[in-house]
Amino acid sequence: MRERRTLPFSSFVGDGDEADTAVDADRFARDGHWTAPPRGVPEERLLAGEARKTIEDAIEALPPNQRAVITLRDVEGLSAEEACNVLGLSETNQRVLLHRARAKVRAAFERYLEEDR
Repeated sequence: MRERRTLPFSSFVGDGDEADTAVDADRFARDGHWTAPPRGVPEERLLAGEARKTIEDAIEALPPNQRAVITLRDVEGLSAEEACNVLGLSETNQRVLLHRARAKVRAAFERYLEEDR
């Protein structure tokens, strides 16, 4: 009988972008909140079409695997299981790709929020 915690090697295959994906742990307190939240966020900017364009551009700039996962999960609203089935990914690989994609999109959006306008 195979141990349930054993994962196939293919589930650890990255998309070639492993070094540039982690979120700096110093940005968050132990409770998960930002240690220094974004500054200068007027409501108008959040509601503006440019904020949406910033997010769309960030998604478009992602590597193909990350773009596919974040589009299915966060744009189209598919569940993790549905996204895995559509893309033929393991649950672990889908989760890693989604984490990396969200980190990059979040970073792009934070840069947008901190821009002097």
